Amino acid sequence: MSENSELNPTKPGLNGQKQPRQQLLVALLGVLVSIEVLLVTAGAIYFLSRIFIEKPENLSGAIVIFVITVIIAAGLVSIAFGSFKAKSWTRGAIVTWQIMQFVVATSFIQGIAVWQPVGWLLIVLAVATAVLLFSRPVITAMTSEK
Repeated sequence: MSENSELNPTKPGLNGQKQPRQQLLVALLGVLVSIEVLLVTAGAIYFLSRIFIEKPENLSGAIVIFVITVIIAAGLVSIAFGSFKAKSWTRGAIVTWQIMQFVVATSFIQGIAVWQPVGWLLIVLAVATAVLLFSRPVITAMTSEK
């Protein structure tokens, strides 16, 4: 047996380190989640601006929507940091967010015509992130013992 296989026989690579392809795909996953963070943050800024530009029918409701969007963005920030570090707990959070994002995207597509491209962008991003999350190298990188 080689020295590498004696140190960690279940993982290929140098002393159990992740393969470059795994690192690249995990980094890409982090980038996709970071893009989602930016989009949700842009949505929060949009909601905040609407409070000041238009007189909302229900000011407290508009503020609540803004606060919820900020909380979601903050959660996604922690998920993005965790995904860059290949933390296993991020997988469930990412899947949950992709489902929620898909639902929001379909409402954009079915709604006002000017928002339809945003809906399609969100669907493409959600599907790409989910496919990447369930790829073998990412699963291996995020679920193997550290």
